[in-house]
Amino acid sequence: MDSNLRNRLNSIKIIVFLKHFYKRCLCYIKGLSKCGENVYISPRARIMGAGRIRIDKDSGVREYAELIVELPDGWIEIGKGSYIFPYSQLRTFEGWIRIGDNCTVNRLSILYGNGGLEIGNHVRISPNVTIMAQNHVFSDPNILIHKQGMSGFGIKIGDDVWIGAGAIILDGVTIGRGSVIGAGAVVTNDIPPYSIAVGVPARVVKKRK
Repeated sequence: MDSNLRNRLNSIKIIVFLKHFYKRCLCYIKGLSKCGENVYISPRARIMGAGRIRIDKDSGVREYAELIVELPDGWIEIGKGSYIFPYSQLRTFEGWIRIGDNCTVNRLSILYGNGGLEIGNHVRISPNVTIMAQNHVFSDPNILIHKQGMSGFGIKIGDDVWIGAGAIILDGVTIGRGSVIGAGAVVTNDIPPYSIAVGVPARVVKKRK
């Protein structure tokens, strides 16, 4: 092998090693011991409850994104090849959040997991989406709402779902595999697989197959 080519290959190996080492250091600096290979955590990301967060290989959490696990029973799991983009917030409250493989949570999206939030593989969450697996209890008018606690039934989103910009997904909802939720839609009821749902409240206007 030509010496110049050998030197180039060695240089590339060193650069790749240093990149992986740098990413691993960022995980440890944030207290994330359960990270797979090639996980990028921005130094400007906010991590709380790092010991209860697991991130699989080739994933990333970008600047000013927040992963917050407040209570000992809560946890967040992010699958391989998934990215949390800037200014998004994942917050478990009393529950948990699981995001599958090859998903994106785009800018300014909010995911709350009080009742449990399960997101499948290959899901695309557009900017400004709100997914709320929780509700305030307000049944007693003689007690302040914020003193009546929270309830949560959970949300489940199947594989290969696209959620349009500004959509809101409310507690207790299941969105079936292969569905598309239109921009600005408010999902209050289950959406069958391979459906296109739009409007407030969201209703199915078309089937994909």
